[in-house]
Amino acid sequence: MKMLQKILFTTTMVVGLACAVSAQKNDDQKKPPKPPPPVVTPQPKPPPDSNKPKKPGEAIVIWKSDVDFTA
Repeated sequence: MKMLQKILFTTTMVVGLACAVSAQKNDDQKKPPKPPPPVVTPQPKPPPDSNKPKKPGEAIVIWKSDVDFTA
């Protein structure tokens, strides 16, 4: 019984795949060509504003505590 079931399943798979392949074989519809992409011309950037205040630089702070913990 299992052997008959395997043969029937295999036959069904082969017939199903053959139908799917033959359905796609005659598909001659071609997609229309894509339109050309739009041309983008970059605009010149304005010069940087020199009147802006500059950000302060970084500072390193070292803090040492003079408190000693004793038990």
